[in-house]
Amino acid sequence: MKQLLFVLAAIMLATTAQAKKVKVTIDGTVSPSQTKLYLIINEDTANAQLLPIKDAKFSVTIKVDRNAFIRLHDYKEWPERSAFVLIPDSKHITINWNTGEISGSKQSKELQTICKQIRDAGPNGFHIDVFSDDPEAWKAAREQEHSIRESMLYEQKQIAKLAMVENRDKIYDAWIVYAFPELLEGELDAIVGYKNPKWVKHPILKKKK
Repeated sequence: MKQLLFVLAAIMLATTAQAKKVKVTIDGTVSPSQTKLYLIINEDTANAQLLPIKDAKFSVTIKVDRNAFIRLHDYKEWPERSAFVLIPDSKHITINWNTGEISGSKQSKELQTICKQIRDAGPNGFHIDVFSDDPEAWKAAREQEHSIRESMLYEQKQIAKLAMVENRDKIYDAWIVYAFPELLEGELDAIVGYKNPKWVKHPILKKKK
């Protein structure tokens, strides 16, 4: 009897583990000049898969955890800049590098929209040119630049926080926390409204510890 219970428990455990895995086909079009496209699962860059590209098209079928983040990027670095971070909520997802479009995945499109809003609102790269040798003009420009950058950073934080509040139980919140930690630092519990939301133990967040 004990042996039977052990076998049944093992089967249930295996079934549970298997149920978490999904098979998804990802394909699409890239820029004609693009020669590299990495597929990175949960930011495991050491095991990034370099996808073959032929006639500016690619296709791959993989089996991953249903809550995995699949990043498609021409660089292993800079996940916060990637336009294509996919969640396998369907069996077939298509991307278009030229238009930035994702089709076949509702959650991936939602995450893409949020991340774009956050990036677009940020002060990265913003500066004010000064065409003068007057030190006072430079000082005034730098003060104005600092003020505007602070305003942009505040707006960026508000967008990130609102996205977290409105989607507090969505798995892609884990990606927002991972990619933009400086926008949520020290306020995460207050933002989501309670401790330990279901995505807080996502493997990707362990990389930040």
